[in-house]
Amino acid sequence: MESPYRFSATNPRFVSNATNTDAKVYGATALLYGYSLLAYNRRFLRVDGNAVAAVGFAVASLPAAYAYSRFFLSSAENEAAIKNNSQEE
Repeated sequence: MESPYRFSATNPRFVSNATNTDAKVYGATALLYGYSLLAYNRRFLRVDGNAVAAVGFAVASLPAAYAYSRFFLSSAENEAAIKNNSQEE
């Protein structure tokens, strides 16, 4: 079985084809975050009008949306390569 990694010529332990950004993850994060704000607005903000709770929800839901998107759409090989590169630096 061939390796999914391409290693650097100067440092054979450094993975050169690992990327930190993935368009699928950021796109899914934006969609999930937008939908969660829409659902919060429909369910809670229209009823009580509490702006402080709405801002708190907006702040707390962005990292959650990113974590869910990254968990479901990121590849394990890329995550391992990024972790390896951070230990090599």
